[in-house]
Amino acid sequence: MPEFVTIYCQRFIIENHGVQYPYFLGAYDAREMIKVAEAPSFEDTTEHSNIAGEVLIPPTKHWQRPVIEDKITFISQRFDLVGEIMPNPILLAVNPLERIEISQQINANGIPGDLWSVKIQVPENGREKPLWIIDGQHRLKGMAKTALVQSPLPFVLLHSESNVYAPATLAKIFAQVTTEATKLEPIHQAWMQFVFELGEYSKDSVKWRALKTAAILCSEQVFAGKPNPFYGNIQFNPRIPARDIHPHGFSFDVEYLQSLLEEWFFKYQGGQHHFTEKELAQEIAMAILALKSVVTKEVENSAFFGTEGEQKYFRDGYIAGICQYLLTNGAPSDWVKVLKDLNFHITPWNVTTWVNGTSGKAGNISKNIAFKCFAEIFRKGSLPTNVENLCEYFSGKEAHLKVEYQLVDDNGDKIPKSTQVIEIELSGVEKITRNFPNNARQIKITSPCNNVGPVSMSLADKPYDVRYYLVAFKKGRIFEKTELKALKNKLVLRIKADLYGDNTLQKQLTITFDE
Repeated sequence: MPEFVTIYCQRFIIENHGVQYPYFLGAYDAREMIKVAEAPSFEDTTEHSNIAGEVLIPPTKHWQRPVIEDKITFISQRFDLVGEIMPNPILLAVNPLERIEISQQINANGIPGDLWSVKIQVPENGREKPLWIIDGQHRLKGMAKTALVQSPLPFVLLHSESNVYAPATLAKIFAQVTTEATKLEPIHQAWMQFVFELGEYSKDSVKWRALKTAAILCSEQVFAGKPNPFYGNIQFNPRIPARDIHPHGFSFDVEYLQSLLEEWFFKYQGGQHHFTEKELAQEIAMAILALKSVVTKEVENSAFFGTEGEQKYFRDGYIAGICQYLLTNGAPSDWVKVLKDLNFHITPWNVTTWVNGTSGKAGNISKNIAFKCFAEIFRKGSLPTNVENLCEYFSGKEAHLKVEYQLVDDNGDKIPKSTQVIEIELSGVEKITRNFPNNARQIKITSPCNNVGPVSMSLADKPYDVRYYLVAFKKGRIFEKTELKALKNKLVLRIKADLYGDNTLQKQLTITFDE
């Protein structure tokens, strides 16, 4: 004979814009309730590819987080103590694939009463349980394990014969009530919002499209007949770490990869070259396969694939560069050719000999430089003039300051069309002198290079005089005759430029003014 659980409760209705949402209030023994209720959770062991695949076909069946066993134990032990009660109700809903029997109770006089009976069959042979736990799975499982206390556990049951509680609606309710309870892990929160188009993840928004691309990258096994290196490796399950692609490197969680694609691709969409999410995912996968085929020397120590020498900002910068290439140039016929045009195949990618560190302040500087440089060379499809490879560029090759001066006449007025521009190389010799005309009074100094981080500048014999800091020259600095006279017609500036990997270039620039 089948086993049933019968619960008595009260029925109420919420009406919103003409739609009625019935719900039932009651309390019941947690030991009995657990026989018919479970959370639609993914497991600790659910693979990233499985979650990503479900995410792409909403409504996702397994959208709740796995239980935390320590939390269940804590609840069961706490509420077995004297004076402890559980007044906080759990939130239940009927599994859309199952049925329950609900009927209004009739009193002895044949009049419908206030109580309703909910009759639920206990599942057999591994069938899914008829009730979903929307909120409170730890409370229910914890109270079901109490050894001494057997007080009824309050509940709210969402159920409608007209199917107003679709799976997507229930998941939205879960996402909303969870913000008031234990926070979801960020990556779970991200794909939950995507699935049910919550918050900033409205359909076709930049965040929604970026996360969809990440889900495709994780769930597709093959692109263009070639194995997808990201298949099953992007972290969707918070309980399983992200995995490296072979041989190492390029491990992402879905939230971080989504933000990367959003920032470097989808924010710029709308130009000449358009890509669907699947097309973008395929190009990223093909570009990674191309990278693996051209970076073949010292792979174990390389900035992309090395177990020791891997550089997170090279990895991220490469993805940003791919995105910028696609937006500027469209899909290439061959990513290998693109990389060889950029000398990737002959670049010494073992950077352990010159990268001193990428944490703290140096990390922020390195990150900005990496993104700018990768984006620059991929947009152009070529390296800067006189630069043989990207690592050389990161080390300061062709780094320079742009110095402009404008002449003035005897009355101190600017002479039209008298502007002159020179470049001051930051690498090479440590001291350099440039001669300016005596009437060069308007001087502007800027740092236009992507391979250079913050640049500081000061007067050699007055290092704390803010009038000679770089910021004072960025919009143009006017020198009066009296100031030049006090300086003995000589401006000696000390310059320090930060580079990738906690490296610096230092230069002393002397500007003399002809008498």
